[in-house]
Amino acid sequence: MTPGTWLRTLVHLTPRQVIYQGLRRLRGPARRPASTTREGLHGVATPLPPPSPEGIIHPEGVQLLGHGPHDPCVDGWEPDADPLYLYTLHYHGWLSLLPLPRARTQVEHWIDHHREGIGWEPYPTAMRVLHWLGWLGLHESHLDAPARRRIFGSLAAQLEHLRHHVEHHLDGNHVWTDLAALCSAGLALAGPAAPPLTQRLTALADLVEAQLGPDGVHRERTPTYHCLLAEQLAGVIALNPTRVHPGAAARLEASLERMLAALPAFTHPDGDVALWNDSQRNAPVTPKGLLTRLARPLDTLEAPLSDAPDAGLFRRRFGPWTLLWNVGGVGLAQQPGHIHADGLALELSLHGERVLVDAGVGTYTPGFARDYARSTRAHSTVTVGEHDPDQHELWASHRVGGRARTTDLSYGTDLLSARIHGYKAPAAHHRRLHWDGRRLLCEDRVEPEAPATTRLYFPETCALLLRGNVWHGRTAGGRRFRLVTPPGTPWSCSPAHGWSAMNQPFPRRCLAAPVPPAGLTLELLADPPPPPPPRGRFPRPGAPT
Repeated sequence: MTPGTWLRTLVHLTPRQVIYQGLRRLRGPARRPASTTREGLHGVATPLPPPSPEGIIHPEGVQLLGHGPHDPCVDGWEPDADPLYLYTLHYHGWLSLLPLPRARTQVEHWIDHHREGIGWEPYPTAMRVLHWLGWLGLHESHLDAPARRRIFGSLAAQLEHLRHHVEHHLDGNHVWTDLAALCSAGLALAGPAAPPLTQRLTALADLVEAQLGPDGVHRERTPTYHCLLAEQLAGVIALNPTRVHPGAAARLEASLERMLAALPAFTHPDGDVALWNDSQRNAPVTPKGLLTRLARPLDTLEAPLSDAPDAGLFRRRFGPWTLLWNVGGVGLAQQPGHIHADGLALELSLHGERVLVDAGVGTYTPGFARDYARSTRAHSTVTVGEHDPDQHELWASHRVGGRARTTDLSYGTDLLSARIHGYKAPAAHHRRLHWDGRRLLCEDRVEPEAPATTRLYFPETCALLLRGNVWHGRTAGGRRFRLVTPPGTPWSCSPAHGWSAMNQPFPRRCLAAPVPPAGLTLELLADPPPPPPPRGRFPRPGAPT
């Protein structure tokens, strides 16, 4: 990392971020509350629908993020683990899955034994507040008076701490969650400390509108976070903010509708997200799960055509194929932490089964896995230049310095095209996708001439066989397809890393080939499904035929 990289990163921060970044570096992370208990809250006035749970309950504890079971009451609240695991442990996202006595024990153990530390940082505090609110809405009446005093006293202290440490140094989804937790608490709880929290409703409405693009997609361009933030917004709306601030409530409701309308642009036929940027499959909140939770029709996810041009995300259903296309871009310029260098990348489903798959994300810890997942060479797109440089200047775990430029975007019913010029790249990559009614054509050109490599990533379970200039593929579910390439194209086929979720490896196969000066055109065709077995009665074993 060079001073130039620093400057190319810092130039995109807002003045407010710069000030709060400086304050945080002077004071350190907000891990020590002024008090661990306060007066001012005494019960639930309006129950919050419990957020979607996170974690798998095991007899020996809770399993989070692909790790083994952990019982915080036995093994502690700060095990030797990476920061994301520690954050998730302190969300208490599994409370609603536990029997009441066991859940109460864990809540009270946290109150007694985690009086300062990472669990008091603002983001895990906000997430924990939301999960506690959902749990209390279900079980407050089953708690005795001493337990209620302890829990609501702790909750009041957590909210006071969060109120003074909203994460303006980060901006993005962290501030959204911080404000959603404060507003939800103000609307859900009873006591003199609750009403002042609802004063943040206007700030939340302002922030939500600023962080959504005109197409309704959250501007961090990460579908998993879009779904999580939409659920948080729906939680605030479920608490009837109209009784407190009708204007802000109407704005929040309109924003939620836009977020829901944008879901098809990044959703596969299986109801889950494309793995764009730091997205994961089977996350606590998926598009299908979100709509089901909100009692919305699921057929909206089956739209044959869905455009989110400001986010650069597109979906097309071409015969048996469902194409998800990611034009690329940084989105929220001041907070690109979840962005990958994946401009013009593809994902594909065939008859509802995923065929082209993105790298996903397996960790936020700096190192090979994190660097690879964010790199251009990990995605089904083209690297331009010697040694496969990234489209963006990626560094650390969540930082972006110089950024690629996307231009010449065009999208229609059967045709999609755009051009991307990577940071310091010697040439631009132009990709054109076209459906002619039978074939899906992918045309790549690099202008001016420069070394370039195209890559396509398939699940490891997908069989691939090259015959002449045609790759024959068969998915794990038995779907067959052909990838027709120009004769003489020097393909390589190699194993590749991939992840379906945090700490959940999803091995892939990579087909790679150089892009010649005249360009490279690939054709994808779906073979007809095998005929069904003949109907009729079959002879008994051993019977004469």
